[in-house]
Amino acid sequence: MTNGVNWNYFNKFDNVTDKYLPSRGEGETKASQIVTAVSKLVYKWYNDGDVFDNTHYLEGWANDLSSYANWLDDNTKGSRILHGISRCFNDNDYEELLRDLADTLLDEQYLAEQDKIEKVGSIYKYDGPFEFREYEDDDDDDWY
Repeated sequence: MTNGVNWNYFNKFDNVTDKYLPSRGEGETKASQIVTAVSKLVYKWYNDGDVFDNTHYLEGWANDLSSYANWLDDNTKGSRILHGISRCFNDNDYEELLRDLADTLLDEQYLAEQDKIEKVGSIYKYDGPFEFREYEDDDDDDWY
């Protein structure tokens, strides 16, 4: 999951996370929602190996993060980047996607504009093109 590149890359966003990441929930502005959703995607990848859509080449198995990506897809300028998940063939590809997403959406000027907008819907319950499929565990003990 973290072949060579680790989440130290994301340290450069400490200023925006300090400013916009709420201590609980998704916050009250669109900027806080963006920072919360992007932070969740990054955190869950580096800690659990979760991806926001496991229907392509990457397996994310523990947590459904599709709602965060679906919200970002509809409500930010990150749509093109997010749809790149269908071209992520390995861990490095997905890490590059996350870096591009963070570079685009955690930009201080962009977030300052988004902070003037009240929160939109909920990042926790948002439908869209990205999905998480639960796969049954193939237990070899069941065959006999």
